[in-house]
Amino acid sequence: MGVLCGLLVWLVLDPIQSRALSEIFQGELELQLDRRARDSRYRFEQYLRQWQIAAHGLSQHWRLVNHVQLPDWESRQLYPKTYIESQPAWLEMGHPMVGSVAPSQVVLLDAKDRVREIFHQQDTPFPVARAAKGYSGRDGAVVTNVWQAPYLIAWATIDDPHGRKRAVLMLVIPIDEQFLLESQQAVTDDGSVVGLLDADRQVLLSSSDEKRVLRNSKLSQWEDNYLVTSQSFTAYEGSDQNIQFATLISRKRVEQTSQRILASERRERLLEAAAFVAVFSLLFFFVSARLNHFLHRISILGRRALNIEQPVQDRGNQLLVLEAWIQDYFQRVGAAQDEVQREHETQIHDSEVLKSTLLDTALDSIITVDSAAKVVEVNATAERTFGFERDHLLGQSITQQLIHTDDRARFRKLLEACRSLPKGASACSPEGFLATDVNGVEKPVECSAVPIYMHEQRLFTLYLRDVSERRKAEREIQSLAKFTSENPSPVLRINNRGVITYANAASEPLLDYWGCELAQTLPLYWRNLVLETLEVGHNREYELASDGQIFSLLLAPIVELGYVNIYGRDITQVRSAEQQSRQHQSELVHVCRVSTMGEMATGLAHELNQPLAAIVNFASGCVRRLQAGIGGEAELVDAMAQITVQAERAGEIIKRLRSLVGKKPHEQILVNLNELVIEVASFVEYEANKRSVEIILDLAGEGLPVKVDLVQIEQVLLNLVRNAIQVLQQVEVSQRRLTLVTCRLDERQVEIQVRDTGPGISPDIMEHLFDAFFSTKESGMGMGLAISRKIIEDHQGDIFVTTELGHGTEFTVILPTDPKLELPGY
Repeated sequence: MGVLCGLLVWLVLDPIQSRALSEIFQGELELQLDRRARDSRYRFEQYLRQWQIAAHGLSQHWRLVNHVQLPDWESRQLYPKTYIESQPAWLEMGHPMVGSVAPSQVVLLDAKDRVREIFHQQDTPFPVARAAKGYSGRDGAVVTNVWQAPYLIAWATIDDPHGRKRAVLMLVIPIDEQFLLESQQAVTDDGSVVGLLDADRQVLLSSSDEKRVLRNSKLSQWEDNYLVTSQSFTAYEGSDQNIQFATLISRKRVEQTSQRILASERRERLLEAAAFVAVFSLLFFFVSARLNHFLHRISILGRRALNIEQPVQDRGNQLLVLEAWIQDYFQRVGAAQDEVQREHETQIHDSEVLKSTLLDTALDSIITVDSAAKVVEVNATAERTFGFERDHLLGQSITQQLIHTDDRARFRKLLEACRSLPKGASACSPEGFLATDVNGVEKPVECSAVPIYMHEQRLFTLYLRDVSERRKAEREIQSLAKFTSENPSPVLRINNRGVITYANAASEPLLDYWGCELAQTLPLYWRNLVLETLEVGHNREYELASDGQIFSLLLAPIVELGYVNIYGRDITQVRSAEQQSRQHQSELVHVCRVSTMGEMATGLAHELNQPLAAIVNFASGCVRRLQAGIGGEAELVDAMAQITVQAERAGEIIKRLRSLVGKKPHEQILVNLNELVIEVASFVEYEANKRSVEIILDLAGEGLPVKVDLVQIEQVLLNLVRNAIQVLQQVEVSQRRLTLVTCRLDERQVEIQVRDTGPGISPDIMEHLFDAFFSTKESGMGMGLAISRKIIEDHQGDIFVTTELGHGTEFTVILPTDPKLELPGY
């Protein structure tokens, strides 16, 4: 009867509990799979970020920066230079790698995003030009599909010391099996596979285990064996491709785990049912025993009444048979209990192992002591933190071994306070102590004591947390908190209502200028500047002059918090030094102009002599005609008109000389660049003819308006042209050609080129060409090109040179313009 009742309960409850457990397991499984997929994608994106950092770090290396700053780097070759397996000089600092993965191609683009140099790690084809077109003009990285294979392409800008873009570094890294394994190196071996998925075609582009999951295979052929989760990573995704990160988890392992859990639960329910049957059978046994005793007494009374020596058994004693069966059943129940006991002991052992592992991997040092403060147990963290072996600490006083002499009395008070806690109290309040390690090094720790109530004694678990780094961080925070108040420069904070919420002591001159104090509102003009800075969301800089001081104020908006930080800097001395520097530069420029005019004196005298000679001739002719009484009035008027024209021509020459030689304030005016070049060519026309140099003008068909200091730009061009004429004396007369070219680069830049057919410039001279006081002439000061470069930089332009030995040199001057500038008559 007991077995039948147990089986009935088992048949009713088992399907219900199994179904409920299956539903709970499936829900938990979905959460675990989703978490596993997110973790895998996070590690992958972190690995992509490491490549971005590697590309940026390589682009800042001095060897690579110097390489792209060579003057002829962009123009010395028509086609990209390719390195296959042989490492170029600009990679001598080492091939870029992240872990064990290296890029297949390292590419250099010039400032116009054209491919200049390619380093192939292996002799494998790759469409570098196509990859370079994906560059958006900013540093970053993108995951893309090229030739049915995924690649990570990372870009990093290479700037010169002035912050100007000189080149772009591009790394091409194939996302293959090794790349995916490296990105997931922290994942345990749970049978999962990660890869990249073409979401539009549902094709796996790559796999972290190509033996199990083939690349370029359809996703549908793996859905029977794997649970697939795909996720987008928009931060690195190309604009025209839909590539997703896929995580494949083995269905077989998931099902095996589910079966093990259900089997374990079913076994526990079976044991519960067996216990129920045992209890019911025991009750039935006692009832049967009483009934058997009652029947036995009846049998004795019957034998006495009937005077029978032996009992008569017509059909046999069925109760005795039932008793034997129950005894056998109880033996089986005992065996089942033994098995339950063994399983329970196994669970306790596993639990102890788990707890031991948790203690050993805890970040805090955990030490258990008895009421006498002697060590009972320590975890591995305590061994690593203090340097003592576990066997050395066991049985020793923790006070003597670890606690500093100055804090031992306080530590004993902490243990006394824990001993006096009532039973059931959780823990004592944490306190700070100074501990020492095996080498005597002092370590500040925070100690918490938790009492453990056992049958015969009371133990204490001490949690010792090393707070050295926290104390260091607190000191740094305190130091940072004082940073603004200790700053010798003004620092203020203004909220979105224009109220001064903070101002350090150095801000006193600014507060006096504004006529306000802390917690007061700024004047209307500055309040509007603060509001505008918050609206635009980026830094703005202004200057303020007060009582003989000049301050540079940087307004830095913190948009999310609604206030603006103002960082001031006293630039009075800087502005004074800049003024002196400009004055010295102006004087030096003037000296160079006078020197140039002195060198051109012969040509200028010849040019001035021509109109003067014409004037003398025409005047002498008029005198002779008047004395002889010949010639009509018209002829004399015509001769006098020619005298006027030649006089004006001479006056214009003298005016141009005065404008070049005389001192003038720096003033920028609107001029036509073509006319400026023509005027410079006329200055050197005599010298060029004298030296048999042919001057060719190749000017733009349109007017090129620029706003420049006319005298300074004429000086730059005159210096470049005269240098070219002198250099051309080193070649044959038939090859002496000087070409002046003007053109428009874009709507904001125009260009002047001075080309000669001379012998070119050697590399050792090129290295110092623009250095001050460097000259290849015996009588030269060596300041012409240095001053020319400073003049062009002051005009926000650029000047550079390219040369080829035996074929000539080309100086290029780039000047800014504005599409709004208009020339009269154009």
